[in-house]
This record gives sequence, structure tokens and C-alpha cells, in this order.
Amino acid sequence: METDPILRLHCAVERDGLPYPDHPVHGKATRAVDPDDVQAGAGALPASLARVFRIGIDRYGVGIGIAGPRFEVTPGGSATGRVVLPDTTVEELDEHAARRGLAKLTRTITLLGRGAGLPAEAVQRTLAAELRFLSPRAAALLGASGRGPAHAVDDGQHAVLNEVLRRVAERARRRRNDPAIRPPAVMLDIDMCALDPRARVVHALTTVGVDPHQLAALPSYHRPAWDRWIRQAGVRIGHEDFCRALFRPWENLRWDTPVPGLARFVWQVYDAGGRVVFNTGRRERVRTHTEHALAGAGITGARIAFQPDDRSRPVHELKADGLRSFADLDIVAVFDDICENRQAMAKVLPDALYVAVALPGYVHERPYDGAEVVRSFETVPHCARTAPATRLPALSHANSLAELSLAEMSEGALALEHAVRLSEGESAEIIDTLLENADRAAIRTAARAPRSGDLVADIYHLLMRPQFRKGARANYSPAMARREIQPRVADGVPIPVITRGFPIKFPYNKLKALGSRPDLSELAALIRLRELHRTVREIYPPGLAITVLGDGNHFRPHPRPLLLAYREKLLAYHAMVGGTDVLTIADLNEVAEQRMGVHAVQRHAVLVPQRLAEITDALAGLPILSAPASALERATLLTARMTCGDDGMAIPRFENLFRSLMYTVSTTRDHDAASARQIYADLFNLADPALAGERRAVLSQAWQDTIRYMAVLWVDRDLGFDAAMFSHQIRLTPNPRSGCLGFTYLGGSSVLPWHGTAALDASGQVSTDFAVSLLDQGFVPAYSPLLGPAQPWTMVPVTATAGGRLRPGFRAAVRLRRR
Repeated sequence: METDPILRLHCAVERDGLPYPDHPVHGKATRAVDPDDVQAGAGALPASLARVFRIGIDRYGVGIGIAGPRFEVTPGGSATGRVVLPDTTVEELDEHAARRGLAKLTRTITLLGRGAGLPAEAVQRTLAAELRFLSPRAAALLGASGRGPAHAVDDGQHAVLNEVLRRVAERARRRRNDPAIRPPAVMLDIDMCALDPRARVVHALTTVGVDPHQLAALPSYHRPAWDRWIRQAGVRIGHEDFCRALFRPWENLRWDTPVPGLARFVWQVYDAGGRVVFNTGRRERVRTHTEHALAGAGITGARIAFQPDDRSRPVHELKADGLRSFADLDIVAVFDDICENRQAMAKVLPDALYVAVALPGYVHERPYDGAEVVRSFETVPHCARTAPATRLPALSHANSLAELSLAEMSEGALALEHAVRLSEGESAEIIDTLLENADRAAIRTAARAPRSGDLVADIYHLLMRPQFRKGARANYSPAMARREIQPRVADGVPIPVITRGFPIKFPYNKLKALGSRPDLSELAALIRLRELHRTVREIYPPGLAITVLGDGNHFRPHPRPLLLAYREKLLAYHAMVGGTDVLTIADLNEVAEQRMGVHAVQRHAVLVPQRLAEITDALAGLPILSAPASALERATLLTARMTCGDDGMAIPRFENLFRSLMYTVSTTRDHDAASARQIYADLFNLADPALAGERRAVLSQAWQDTIRYMAVLWVDRDLGFDAAMFSHQIRLTPNPRSGCLGFTYLGGSSVLPWHGTAALDASGQVSTDFAVSLLDQGFVPAYSPLLGPAQPWTMVPVTATAGGRLRPGFRAAVRLRRR
């Protein structure tokens, strides 16, 4: 518990009759009681006990919470959510002990649930959810066979599917640099691959007189697999009779269910920049039945190549021929359960990765083509309960919320209850430490830098240091730097540097941030700009003239009180880091009026609604509320003529803008983070009636936001906005691109300060991550008088806290990341 944040949150040990460590809110006033003595709050205890058991067996191979667990309660008898365990040595589990422990755990949480008035089904769902994605070792101890609650994903399957995603992402990256490259796609078969016909197989067996419940495995319709099954099952039934019962009536095709992980895999491919398409042996006449079954995974409007109703040639030949209909795509991987099909398509697409699908519970043919085999489309999610002990607590290092397995993340209720309070003095100590370390780093970096005798080259060398630079050096070449630096050095004046950002936090759905005002991450970002200025000043005394353009209202309107509150606190931080001696903070629209004139700003205000109307008309009728993926693909094509003007300035692709903006949309349940996770976990899946309305509302708002954002970018380009605002000075950008100096505010953090929540990692380095991931990983809020009790100033590992305070040694180690 001293080092594992999840155990720290969910359990305590009993010492001298009291839970240890002390509860962060109630201190030593809590006590340990038997389950029957919990007077309130018992509904959360089954989940806590299941989580403790899972972490023990999966992460450490030991049994925790099995023998007589007790529970911590407040003086009023309410459960705190912590399991209280005897302070004894735990031992490694063998198979017998593990399965006996699981049986005892099941009985205990069933009784707990019954005492709390929870339905037995809900308690069992809680246990099953907690035992998902166990390590193969832990699952083997518990006897995972598909019949019990224990669940695991094979390491090989995880590696294969991630390799497919890596290839998609790599091809998408190339395409961003060269739009002429075809978009990447992954191709799936339907039967026994994307869809599981288990209900139809059971029905067909029953129809031909075989009891499926007496079988060790089910048959496939494919003849080689069928012949293997006949030999293994020892039954005598005709293949034709079985197939007739399997495929007739066609209406039964609607019974098929998506293979586990399909919805998430399709989303992962999409997020990586690709598409999922289907190439099936089914005939065209069953298209509606097939689309109905796929819709169960939220897959609507997908491209599917069916066979002619009057087909006479072998399926494998027709599937190979069908590849021509996907000639506009770069197929990077093909999934099919039949070897003959894979071999035929490999002759046409030799560079694709071919993967065999062997659904559990069936007899399959052997993959004699040497293909890798997967049993579903599940990969191990990146979340706290699947993380190894050596990586705790961990930042997500995700660039987007789409990369996170939101459905598998915890609500973080216990993390919120373990919040710490920083005093005004402790907050000031952290700020002073950051400033002192940054100033010393500036002196050290300049002192270690070589002197070439060419001052411009020496300044360029400092700008390229790893704590500042982001992206390739080629984006901002020495020649570019010389054009912008040399005239200022010749005149002996500060070198102008300009950047835009610091718009507003996005707290609308509680997934990115837990408040709208700037926190420690923005303050640290300003300190990094101060460090950049002081580093250059060491070798060129005039230093840099840094201007930060706040763009909170330029692209999208936000509530004025939120904008004012954000700016007010940002200006307070600005004063803390040295004020105008270090940098200037200005409003982008106000500076635009100064540099471009009132007429240009007025013209901008007139053109934006016109461009917005043009884009809206061009996209009218696209099915964003019924088939989001296909609608976005079509919208991107229709707006392609707007993405590059005569000056070569590109506007981001519509779908890329949409995927970024959709996570900043307010939901009707903004104060319910658990609901927001459910809504966004599979946003394009509109088949769930409980969430479809919320998801359509988010899609509709994100669609409108994207249109407006693109309209503003279009007008900015036409009016030469960037040229007027950023020419003849160094332009810093956290999104590296040619002509700009890629700049990293907080080192290795993938999330910009205003897109996430401040966090101190396990070593004390300031970073930014998404609030939903931080809470899941065992980070807890640290409140400061600088922001008050409504919003955390930063998140900290629960293992760095004691008694509701941040440990002094950890506080003294807070620093900026060096690369």
C-alpha cells in the first residue's frame, strides 16, 4: 500500500484496532467493522473488495481480501469505501488457492450486495467487470475458460492488433505529409470474423437433431473446419443439412452478434487515421440483415463488398476480385477465418498483413498459410487495473481522449475523497522552487552551450535545446532563424517571439479538466517561457520579446464569465513569473485590430458567417446523426477544396478538426463524469437506446463547432491573418510544422496545459494529462488557495500524500521536465 496507488485508495490494514494509514478526511476517527455493522454506503463495498482481490492476484500473484475482510466506517457508521485487512504476510497463490479464494470472494460480495439492497445480477456484473483483462497468468490461476468471470486477452493477440494499429497510424502520418497517398484501411470478413453466428449455429444443430449443450465445441460451415469437427465430435450429420438450417431463413442473420472488441477496434483504427471496410462471401440480398447485425457494434454506413446473388465462382476468387472496389484505399491488414480466402487475396495484396480469426468455442481449420491468429478484436486497455506494478502511478501519454479506454476506467470517487489541501505557504514554496530551478537551468544551459563566434547561430543552438524544442529541427532551419534573428541582433534589440494559446480550460464534461481556470500546468508553461527568455539573455542581454496571444474567443464562443475568470488568473500567474519583464499577454483579436486595422477586423466579422453558411450548405444532408464515420469521410472530401489556398496555407482536414473538438462539447450530464465516460466511450455507436440521444446531441454540437472553426480558419487565410500577425518574428507553436519553432511547454507531456489538468508525476515533474485518466490511475486532487476549493490546482499521486497533506520531501522535488 505504500507504493501501489490503487491499493492505497481501496484498502487499509488494521493496526491496534484502527485502519492504517489514517483516512485523509476523518483521520484516526474511523474504525474497522464487520460487514453487518456498516450502517450506510455499503453499496460501494462489493466493487472495492473485487478491485482489491483483482489487484492482488493480477499484479502481485497473492490473495488479498479473501480471509475475513472488514470495512472502514466513519464515526457515523458510513462506509468510506476502504477494505480493512489484517496486517499479516500474504502468500503467493497456486491454482487451488486462487479458485477457492475466488469462490469465497463471490460469496462475500454477494452477501454484501444483498445487505445493501443490490440486485444479485448487478453484483455479478461488478465482479465480472473487475476480472476483465486479467494477465494470462492470473486468468490461468482462476481457471478462465469462458464459463467463469475471469477474462484475459492473449499476449500474442494484443501484439498483433497493436501492430495493425501501428501500421495504420504510420500510413496516416505519411498521408498527412502527402495527401496524394491513399487513406489506410483494415479489411474484415463478416462470418466467423466480425460477426459471431453462435445463435444460428445452436439453432441449426438443434434443427438437425444434435444437442449443442453436449458438445465440447461448435462447428463452422467451412468444409475443412467442418470435417475436423465431425472427427472430433463423433456425430453423423450432413454438411448440407446443417448449412441449410444455418443460412435459412435469411432473417436469422440478424441474430449474429459483433465479436468482442469489434466496436473498440473499429474506433481505434479510425482514431489512428484509418477506416474499417468489409469484404464478405455473403450475397447482396442479405445486405440489410448484415448491416443490422453490424449496427450492434455501432458500425453504420460501412463499406461492404458483397457477392452477386447469382454467384457461381468460388468465394475466394470473388473476394480477391472484390479488392478492386477498394482500390482507392491502402489496405494494410486483412482479417479472415478461411485460409483459402487469405491466400487468394494475398496474391492481389501481397504487402498487407494477413490475420486468421479463430473465435473461441468453435473448431477451426489450421492456419496453414502461417497467418497470426486472434480470437477476438480485444486488446488490453491502458488503465489503472491493467498496469504493472512497476509503472504506478502512470501518466497516460495520450494525445487524445480517443486513445483512452474510457469504458474501462474507474470513476475515481475514492481519489476525489483522498484530496489534499495545500496551504498558501506550501503553494508559494512550490512556485519558488519551480522558478529557482528554471533560472538555474537557464544559466546552466547557456554556460554549457558552445560558442561559435556567430551570435545568431549560438542563439539558434539554445532554441534547439531539448527542454524547448518539439518536433524536427527541419521545421525551423538555421536559415529561417537567421532571417528573423539577424536584424534584431544587428540593432541590439530584443528578438520578437510570438505564440498563440491559453484560450480556456475545457471542463464541460469533466473528462479533460475539473475546472475552467488555469492551474499549475499553465503557470509552469509560463515559467518555461521565462526559462527560454533567460537562457537566451545569458548570451544576448536584450533577450526575447515574447508575446502570448490568448485566442479564447477567436474560433469558438465561450461563456464570458469563464473567459474572464481564466484570463484574470492567467494574468495573476503572469505577475508571479516576472510580468512584462519576461513576456506580454494580449488578446489575439485586439492585437489583430492593431496590426490589420479596424476595417480588416470588421471584414473578418462579415466573412465568417458567409463562409459558415457555405460550408453548412455543402454538408447539408450528411448523416452525422445516423452514420457518423461515413458522414465525416464525405465531409472531408467536400471541404477539400477549402483546405489549401493560393498561398499554400492548409486548413486542417474536417474530420481531424471534428475529432479534436468533439471532446470539448458540453453534455446534459456535465457534472456526472461517469455518464460522460459512457457517452464518449463509443460515441459513434448509436445503437444503445439509453445513450443514443446524448451521443447525437454531442455529435450535432461538434459538427456545428467544426463548421464554425473551419469557417474562421478559411477567413483567416483569405485575409492573410497569419502573415499579418506572425511574420518577421519567431513563431512558437506546440504543434510542430514547417516555418515555425516547435515548442514544448512541459517536456514529454502530450497534452497542452489548457487541454488537460495539471499533474505531478511520481518523481515530482510537472505535466498535464486528462482528468479522467489521472483519477483512474490513483492521482488525487491537490487544492490550493490560488484556485480555491472548486478546482484542483494540480493532481498528485496518492502515494505522495499522508493524512490529507502532500509529503514535504515530494513537495520540495517539484520541477519542470528537462526533455
